[in-house]
Amino acid sequence: MAHSTAQKAIPDHGKPRCDLVVHNAVLLTVDATDKVITNGAMAIHDGKIVAVGASRDILTRYNSSQVLDANGGVVHPGFIDPHIHVSQYTSRSVLSSMEGTGITMGDWKSALTPEDEHASAALAAVDYLRSGYTGFVDPGTIFSPDAVAPVADEFNIRIWLTDPYVADAGAELKKHFPELVSEPFLALWPKSRDEAFRRLGSQLFRNKDKDSLVRAFIGLYGEGTDSPALFRAASDLARQHGVQVQEHLGYAPLLYRQREYALGVSMMEHMRDEGLLASHITFVHMNVVHPGDVQIISTHNVGVVWCPYGQLQMLGRGGAEGRMVELHRAGTKVGVASDIPRVVHFSALGTLAAVTSAATGLAASGREILRMRTLGAAATVGAASELGSLEEGKRADFVVRRPDVSENLGLDPALEFAVIADANSIDCVFVDGKRVVEHGQILKGDASAAVARAHQSVRGLAARLYLG
Repeated sequence: MAHSTAQKAIPDHGKPRCDLVVHNAVLLTVDATDKVITNGAMAIHDGKIVAVGASRDILTRYNSSQVLDANGGVVHPGFIDPHIHVSQYTSRSVLSSMEGTGITMGDWKSALTPEDEHASAALAAVDYLRSGYTGFVDPGTIFSPDAVAPVADEFNIRIWLTDPYVADAGAELKKHFPELVSEPFLALWPKSRDEAFRRLGSQLFRNKDKDSLVRAFIGLYGEGTDSPALFRAASDLARQHGVQVQEHLGYAPLLYRQREYALGVSMMEHMRDEGLLASHITFVHMNVVHPGDVQIISTHNVGVVWCPYGQLQMLGRGGAEGRMVELHRAGTKVGVASDIPRVVHFSALGTLAAVTSAATGLAASGREILRMRTLGAAATVGAASELGSLEEGKRADFVVRRPDVSENLGLDPALEFAVIADANSIDCVFVDGKRVVEHGQILKGDASAAVARAHQSVRGLAARLYLG
C-alpha cells in the first residue's frame, strides 16, 4: 500500500519547496498527450500540481515537507460526476415502494426539507469520496442550495450548484413525464416567465471566492420546459460570467423526435441555425444523436453529459441513437454521469459506460472512459482549465490505487482502474492537495453520522408520504 513519510524540510541550495511529492507511481495523466508515466511523480504546492515527471527527477528537484510513496500503484485524476440529482440520492430504492400507490417521484421531491437535501448530499459525498470521486454537479434540482453547499467543506469535496428548477413551461413536464411530477412539486417551480428569469444567476455569487470548493453555473431544467427567450437569456448570462449552461435534452427519444418532426429538421440543425450552439452550452442525456449531429456538436464545441443507465433504458424502449463514443472521438467534450444511481454504485459507473457503449455498437476503450470520467466531465461544467488531468497548474485532485489488488495486472491500467476496479482498490484520495480518504476512511467529516442522518431522513420522508 501507499504510505507517507513526513520529512523535515532542509534548505538545499535554493531547491524549491513544495507541500507534497507523490512518487513511485504509475501516473495516468489524462492530459493532451495522455501519457502513462511508469515510476512517475508529482510535486504539489498550495493545492496545485507544480511538476509532473519521473520520480528521480521530481525527488531531486524539490524539497518537500511530505512524501508519499505509491509503491508502484496507479495514480489518476479524481473522478467527477457531471450530473446527479443529489437531493434524490436517498431515494435510490424508493420506486418499488411507490408501485400501485398513486404516489410519484414528484411527491417525494416536494416533501424534501432543507435538512433532507443536506442529508442526501452528505451521504452522496461519503460514497463519492470512497469511490474515487472528488466532485459532483447538481443540475438545478435542489430546492435549497444553501442546505447542500456546506457539504463541500464538511467533507472536502467539490460541488457545482445552479439555480433551482429554472423553467417557464413546467406544464410540459407533467404532460410528458407524469410519473416524475405532482401538483405540490410543480407548485415549487417558477410560477411565471418573470420568476424564471429572476432565478437565473441566483447562485453565481459563489464564484467570487476562487478557492471555494463550491462553484456555480447556469442551469435550465430543459426537456421542452424552457422557451427560446429563456434559453437565450441563460446563454447570454453564462457567456457574460464565463460559466457553462446545462440543460436536459433528448432524454426521451420519441418525444425528442416529435419535436424534430414539428421543426422539420433535426434539433441540432435547428439550434445551429438559430445561433444557439456554443462552447459554453452543455446538453445532458442526448439519447438521440443523428449521424449528421456529430459534426454539428463537435464543430460548435458543445458539451454532452452521458448518463449510461438512462441511455440503456431508452435503447430498450426504441428510438434512441447512442453515439457518445463517436462524439468523443470527434473531439466533443463528453462526461459520464450517474443521473440517479438506482442500479449501480458510483464505483461501477465505468463498467456501465463500457456496457452501454458496446450496446450502441461502438465500444469505448478504458482510456476513453477514464477521460470521460475525469477531464471530459470537468469540461462539461467549464472546469477543464483547473481539473480533470495531472499536469502543471491544475488543482491537485487525484486518487492513489493500491498496487496489490487483483485488477492491477499492469497491461491496461486505464481499463483496470476506470472500468473494472471497485472502491476497495483505492488507497487514498486527495482534493486540493489534501488527503480526504485513507484506506477507505473519510478523514474530514463524520461519515457514520452522515449515514445515520440519511437513514433517518428516508424514514421520515416515507412516513410523511405513507410509504412502507
